Amino acid sequence: MPKNKKTYADDDGRTIVDMNVEGMPWYTPRSKRKVAKEDKPTRRETFAMMRAWFASRLPAILAIVVGVGLAVGLTVCWLNGWFIK
Repeated sequence: MPKNKKTYADDDGRTIVDMNVEGMPWYTPRSKRKVAKEDKPTRRETFAMMRAWFASRLPAILAIVVGVGLAVGLTVCWLNGWFIK
């Protein structure tokens, strides 16, 4: 019994991602593709991306620094006997 091929209303037949990946059986090496100039980010866009990445990671970095500082501080107090009266 032949299988019915699924059809989707939003499928127009275009390929979204190049599936020519190294390691796959159908991989065919090509010459290096050049990136179009309009696809490269400008210096200002690159700086904005780096600043946004840092801003998104800042709370986690601060939490780790505060946690490690608190652990070191409590360890120093405990080893020096400052909590014993």
